[in-house]
Amino acid sequence: MAGEIENEEHLWRNLPQIAARNRELLERWKSHSRRLEKSKVCSDTALMDPDFLRRCVQFYNSLVTFLIRIVSPSQGPAVPLPTEVPMAWAVLPEYYIDDLADFLLFCLQYQPVVLDEVTPDLVSMLVLLVCNSNYFSNPYLVAKLVEIMFVVNPSVQPKAEKLHEMIVTHPLSDSLAPALMKFYIDVESTGAQSEFYDKFSIRYHISVIFKGLWQNPVHMQATVNESNSGKQFVRFVNMLMNDTTFLLDESLDSLKKINEIQSAMENKEEWRKLAWDVQRNQERALATEERQCRSYLTLARETVDLMLYLTKYTKHGFLRPELADRLAAMLNFNLQQLCGSKCKNLKVNNPLKYGWDPKELLDQLTDIYLHLDSDVFLQAIANDERSYRKELFDDAITRMTKAVIKTQSKIAQFQDLAEKVEKILVQKMKREVDYSDAPDEFRDPLMDTLMIDPVVLPPSGKIMDRPIILRHLLNSSTDPFNRQPLTEDMLQPAIDLKLKISRWMQEKQTS
Repeated sequence: MAGEIENEEHLWRNLPQIAARNRELLERWKSHSRRLEKSKVCSDTALMDPDFLRRCVQFYNSLVTFLIRIVSPSQGPAVPLPTEVPMAWAVLPEYYIDDLADFLLFCLQYQPVVLDEVTPDLVSMLVLLVCNSNYFSNPYLVAKLVEIMFVVNPSVQPKAEKLHEMIVTHPLSDSLAPALMKFYIDVESTGAQSEFYDKFSIRYHISVIFKGLWQNPVHMQATVNESNSGKQFVRFVNMLMNDTTFLLDESLDSLKKINEIQSAMENKEEWRKLAWDVQRNQERALATEERQCRSYLTLARETVDLMLYLTKYTKHGFLRPELADRLAAMLNFNLQQLCGSKCKNLKVNNPLKYGWDPKELLDQLTDIYLHLDSDVFLQAIANDERSYRKELFDDAITRMTKAVIKTQSKIAQFQDLAEKVEKILVQKMKREVDYSDAPDEFRDPLMDTLMIDPVVLPPSGKIMDRPIILRHLLNSSTDPFNRQPLTEDMLQPAIDLKLKISRWMQEKQTS
């Protein structure tokens, strides 16, 4: 606030009453700031003393040994912990762990060298608790433990490499990847008013941790094994797709708004004609959009990065019927933003200031296409009537060739993919039958599309197409008509209706 008043001094220096008041306020604030700075220096001297912090580390080493005996009294550190939470653990105040987490985060930021003295028990406790998040009623406490694992990553805090190595090579850490996937899903709903935005910062931490774990063959294999196990990985992929869609949409929207304001400001003649308060509002709007853009692009880069290497090794999870069409539509839409006719709206001054690199994003998106190249995914691309166009893929190929974004062999692979999609689309159009006059009982009540695999929803008795209700269940385990609990196992095939639909379709095809 003081800086803002000083910057506007030319507006008030000639107004005696306002000038006197502002100068008095500035002097008072600066005096208070100097006192606070002195207090901070004194506090820093005491709190950052290495010997003091090492004694604290010794205390917390003893504390976690005691906590391990409570949480797992018979078998010692082991994953998973007993399903039933021990009463001795349940009655402990959560600040026992909260204080430990705050201390570790403090040391990692200011004196990471003192953490070289942590014992294996402390690492065991950290891994145990992240892998058993059901032992906490407060998800934000688990998020704080996840944040510790994020900060010890060498890309974030190089001086904590020893602690990172202890975590990654810990005997229990092969359960970390599945546990992090589960927590990635769980933070979708935390109960807090700020849960929608909180989840992005938590998931950002998880994405960076995954990137570090992926360098270790044991953790890579654990991730692959989890992708083969079924439903949890599919829900994880669904959340990852939701985040990627939202973050890229918000990032690109902010870039368009920045482009508009910067273009207006560069037109000096028209800008001078605007009233002072209008100019001020535009400058503030630009500053707000720039902050949001930096934040969203930081999160979006990590999310796309996570999707990039997951699709390379675990692509079948992305090709499930309830996911493939959505994923193809999301990729096509963002490719259209980067290569379509409106891509000029994304040009901004000093793009690196926001972390905006359209060439890198184009390279990543097209790599994801190549990772998922299969009959199922090609069909999903062809099914996208909103964004897919042959010209879009041709434009992407031209841009990648001109900017040398990919090798010629990779570009040839992408071109081959585009040609296969076009062939599928042509064949689809030749054999396409008009089912628009389908009776209402054959139509999905939510999407109003012809059902292929109708199933009954027991809580409400309604009938829906299986892929559509499965897509809904990935986000919410409820019946969409009455919000009662519903899981995939509860769905009942509507066999008679399916036969009627099949016969009707055959009649349409032969007529």
